Amino acid sequence: MATINYERLQGKLNILADAAKYDVSCSSSAGTRKNQGGGLGDASATGICHSYTEDGRCVSLLKILLTNHCIYDCAYCTSRKSNDTPRAAFSVEEVVDLTMQFYRRNYIEGLFLSSGIFKSGDYTMERLVEVAKILRTRERFNGYIHLKTIPGASKELLLEAGLYADRLSVNIEIPTKSV
Repeated sequence: MATINYERLQGKLNILADAAKYDVSCSSSAGTRKNQGGGLGDASATGICHSYTEDGRCVSLLKILLTNHCIYDCAYCTSRKSNDTPRAAFSVEEVVDLTMQFYRRNYIEGLFLSSGIFKSGDYTMERLVEVAKILRTRERFNGYIHLKTIPGASKELLLEAGLYADRLSVNIEIPTKSV
């Protein structure tokens, strides 16, 4: 297994957690209050959001994008190709490692994972499914997993995603040629 460069990983986490805040599927995202050396806690933006299970329990989720690179240029999307923004992408293993580290430190109870579109809907969805599959099978992670489905992904990949995720959701935008 490759050695992880944690400074580089933190840079990616900052970019991809910030980009994920525009997805309104979680009820809250991290605040901006930082611990200035006294007191308890730190609510700085770390990619943690809160959501609710069907039985009403509140769960803390690591909320990130796999990437904010995108092949499309949708005017309503912050990850659009023409947007002048810092870009980053996690590998599948980096997302698995981050999720497990955050979970072991009791920061989160689950993962919310979405993504810009790398090469195609299927290519990107395959990676999202692989993250969930590795978490469930190799890591034996029984925490909550919410995956955003990717436009253009095959029915087979969506069905496979449903085998590993607790929740799948779809963004439904109404794109037009005008802004």
